[in-house]
This record gives sequence, structure tokens and C-alpha cells, in this order.
Amino acid sequence: MAQTVARTAPTSGLIARLNVRTWLDHTVDGRMFAPMLITYPAPQFEDADPVKVEQQMLGVAQSLGAVPAVLGTAHGMAPAFTGRRVTVHPGGDMLVHFDGCPYSLRVVKSPRWSSLVMNLGHVLLAVGLDELSAIASRSEIDEYIEHAGETGRIHATVAALTEARSRPVPAARLP
Repeated sequence: MAQTVARTAPTSGLIARLNVRTWLDHTVDGRMFAPMLITYPAPQFEDADPVKVEQQMLGVAQSLGAVPAVLGTAHGMAPAFTGRRVTVHPGGDMLVHFDGCPYSLRVVKSPRWSSLVMNLGHVLLAVGLDELSAIASRSEIDEYIEHAGETGRIHATVAALTEARSRPVPAARLP
């Protein structure tokens, strides 16, 4: 029987540094879904410790209820619904809420994208366990997702939307 390791909830400093990429996609049968990829930013001037990055991102994944994802040839689990974790505010801003953490991840998106997400009622949250540059191109992001899926380096969950009231405060974004 596999042992579950308790991880600490993300700190406000980690939350403020996380990279978020969003887009709309379709399943093979034509149903629309809204993925949100959350990754650790690759440092500009020094190397990050991959073990430390992985541990921090596993903590992020656990605090979102994310499980190893089924992508490509990876042996994982299908993402489950983990409750109401994403709040969409008028104007397009979104907050992603973590278990055991008083802070939320603020995601600024367009009102159009947020409106589409509100119509869907849920978001696919994907947490990459490896760093990814904040300026990665679309093809680099696709390559990252493909590699992470094939090697079991991505966790996912499907999160429902919350009502926009009385939720944790967002962590301040770093410059």
C-alpha cells in the first residue's frame, strides 16, 4: 500500500511567484474545457534546485487536490472534481484557492475568457512539477506538457467555480 506524504501548503511567497497559463481546448468529441497550467518559474540568473522545486509543486498539487494525471503513456489517475476552488470576479480576475492556506493565487484574464469559464462552470487545474520559463513559447509549453504527461510530472484536478464573496486574500504578485 502506497504511503501518502503530508506536504505543507504553499506559502504566500511561492504563490506570488507561480506562473499561470490558461487557454480553451476541446476534447476529441468536441466538448470545450478550460485548462490552467500552474508551474514554477525558471530563475533568470541562477539554477533552481529541482528537488526543492518538485517538493514545492507537490505541495501546490496536494493543496489543490490534484492527482498524477493521465497523459500520454503516464500511469496516473483521471482528474477528479475537488470542489469549489476557483472564483471568477467581474472584470475577469480569478482567484485559485488552496487547502490549508489563507492566500489565493490571483489570475488576471480577459473578461471574455472568464465569461467562457463561468459558462463552463469548472476549470482543469494542471500543476507541473518542473520549472518552466515565464516567457516560454506556445510550442515550448506544448512540449513541457507532453513531456510531463509522459513522465508522470504533472498533476491535475477539475475545480468548480465559487461565488465571489468572502474568500481568502490573494498573495501579492512579485515584480
